[in-house]
Amino acid sequence: MTKHKNDHGYTLVEMIIVIAIIAVVAGMSLISITLIHSARAKEASVTVDSEIATLITKSKNMQSDVPGMQYAARIYADDRGVYYYQKGYYDPTTMKYNFTNTDTEGDGKGKSLSSYVIIKYTGEETIVQNGFVEDSYGIGAKVEDHEVKDLNFHQGLFIRFNKDGTCAQGVGDIRFYKRNGNMVAHEYIRSNGSHQSK
Repeated sequence: MTKHKNDHGYTLVEMIIVIAIIAVVAGMSLISITLIHSARAKEASVTVDSEIATLITKSKNMQSDVPGMQYAARIYADDRGVYYYQKGYYDPTTMKYNFTNTDTEGDGKGKSLSSYVIIKYTGEETIVQNGFVEDSYGIGAKVEDHEVKDLNFHQGLFIRFNKDGTCAQGVGDIRFYKRNGNMVAHEYIRSNGSHQSK
């Protein structure tokens, strides 16, 4: 006669061990995701710093590809909330920016700064409508901690440097946040043209 062992399922200790293992794995996954998002936000700030250094060099030392125009850039967000750094031009005669088919990266959208980052700006906002700067100085009001996607009727933050290297537009503090709201990095642009990523 064969004896069958009664199977009454898991013991309480076994169940606690399984729950503990699941909790540890979930915690490690959350930490990994947080680290990835922090790295993406930091990478976005480094990219902006590098692009601004290039923009300053081109503005000071090179003639624009388009006669009569100056080099310019903008940071903006598309409909999905993905931020981009886009290269373009500024016409000092008409006081108009041009970002139509001016950047070969990202199918013309510019360099992607990631969908894992939120970019905010504190500084002097350039008021631009349909490409035109609204007043002769190109400066609107001081803005504090505004999301870049909300500036200039969703056209973004405009950045431009003079021939002597001073910042004509874009002076201020560009802040890079993770999606959970924690700030990861800064990009400072000063009126004398110096800039720093922190």
